[in-house]
Amino acid sequence: MQQIVLSCGPRTRLGAMSGERREIDIESVYHHMQMITRRANSRARQLAEPLSMVEHSLLRFIADTPGTRATDIAEAFALNRSTVSRQVGTLLDLGYAVYDDSEAGRGRVLELTKLGQERLDASAAVHRAAVTERLEGWSEEQISDFVLALKRYNEADNDL
Repeated sequence: MQQIVLSCGPRTRLGAMSGERREIDIESVYHHMQMITRRANSRARQLAEPLSMVEHSLLRFIADTPGTRATDIAEAFALNRSTVSRQVGTLLDLGYAVYDDSEAGRGRVLELTKLGQERLDASAAVHRAAVTERLEGWSEEQISDFVLALKRYNEADNDL
């Protein structure tokens, strides 16, 4: 397998990056994000406990968004309703989610079952352990800086 080496280079005197250096570093960020995703997907496929990335993402969204419907998921993930319908159908078939029809007039609200919550918790624990392992040897300050950078990066999506 070919290894791509992309590194953060020196900054200009005023702390700003040159245009070329910025592009190289942005490509490096993208490359490393792809590696993180690929490894998480691989981990989910290799181990019995984690859910697939799709199942994990959908269950996490349902857990974090009380009163959510399949149409809400389709909108949040920018997916076709039929795609979400199939994916939700899988969650229902596996016993990870159920429809709560008690909220009449609002559509079919999804909620996790006990089994779904247990599977989500187990999956999250496996992935969290992998993150903990990778941060071994990092100082509290480095971890804190990383958290702030990730938070800032992800908050950019709030503007969409």
